[in-house]
Amino acid sequence: MSEGAAAQRAAAAPRIYWLTTEYFPPETGGTGMIAARLTQGLAERGLEVQVMTRQVTPHCPEQERVGRVHVRRINPAGRMKGAGWRALPAMLAFIGRLARALISDRRLYDLVVVSGMKTIPLTVVPVCRLLGKKCVVRLESPFELVEPISAESLQMMNGFIGRFVSRVLKILQRGVLRRADCVIAISADIATLLLGLKHPPAHVARIGNAVDLTEFKPIPAADRQHLRDRLGFPPGRTIVLYVGRLSRAKGVMMLIEAWPGLVEKYPNAYLVMVGSGHGSWDDCEADIVEHIRKHALAPHVNLVGHSNRVAEYLQAADLFVSPSDYEGFSLTLVEALGCAIPVLTTAVGVAPELIRDGTDGFLCPPRNQQALSAAILHAFARQQEWPRMGERGRVSAQAFDIPEVITQYVALLRKLRG
Repeated sequence: MSEGAAAQRAAAAPRIYWLTTEYFPPETGGTGMIAARLTQGLAERGLEVQVMTRQVTPHCPEQERVGRVHVRRINPAGRMKGAGWRALPAMLAFIGRLARALISDRRLYDLVVVSGMKTIPLTVVPVCRLLGKKCVVRLESPFELVEPISAESLQMMNGFIGRFVSRVLKILQRGVLRRADCVIAISADIATLLLGLKHPPAHVARIGNAVDLTEFKPIPAADRQHLRDRLGFPPGRTIVLYVGRLSRAKGVMMLIEAWPGLVEKYPNAYLVMVGSGHGSWDDCEADIVEHIRKHALAPHVNLVGHSNRVAEYLQAADLFVSPSDYEGFSLTLVEALGCAIPVLTTAVGVAPELIRDGTDGFLCPPRNQQALSAAILHAFARQQEWPRMGERGRVSAQAFDIPEVITQYVALLRKLRG
């Protein structure tokens, strides 16, 4: 290649194909939202980005422009998670069509980014190597490496055969992952897991998820009081906020079971739970409702359901709580820090990187009812320190502001493209 051609190639923006099973809109989950934030951010920096994702139900246009990004949705549609063997034909059809599209479009892109490790990389990484294209795999959870088939899907399979298939997939996944040009770990525990699996350190990039800190920010005290009134928070109460799915894996049963002991000592404590259990294989919303009824907690708990006003709830709350069993990167946790409210969370995912226990917030071990109850009581005993903790948390969140994260992605993708 001549010097002029090399310089022209270096100056040209990389052309990216971003592959994911979820994309927002219309999905409202964290995975789809992050895919949208990252791809839109890359496109705003001048990169040419096309998203290939799965068709949803109800159907959306097979091809459309979403913001600055071209989105292509591939059939078949419908929910696969938790479907067991029934998901296999649909998933094979999906990844087959992805592979065919990558081959036929090979002159239209320079790099491929795959969000998630479940099955797509098993086909996409070998195809990219065959075509001489760079491939990046973005890991969203440590469970993608230790649980190739979700627990809910395994429940739908024959025990022995399901476990056998899971072990085979785990071997294949790890082999394929080593053949990727780069693996993005969104938290330190994912990076540590990769290195423990003998993944080349030079091929592991640590880039967290992106949060919009222009939306998730603190507001003046007077505005905050008006917001609390509009949201229907009872006056004079200490608002503890949970945002997320009402599922057992999120630890919400432990949280609601800890509440009677807390309100006995702190009667002004008021728990607001934003989210629902609908669509979760471990939905425990009905159990929460029953627990509230059985322990007469209605004056102390508000089940809001799904809401598009998460930023407002965070800005109006006093303490954010996240009792999850595991996380890859909790977006809502960082959004809470962005709103400058203290966070009480289990030490999973990115939390130990952001929270210094007792300084920026409060940490406790996961899956431990007694430890969670003790941590909540300890936090309430230090309420006077919450404003200062919130200020420190806002500083910690700055590293995950969208412009900061996009800058890291642009640098990585330009380096890989060469």
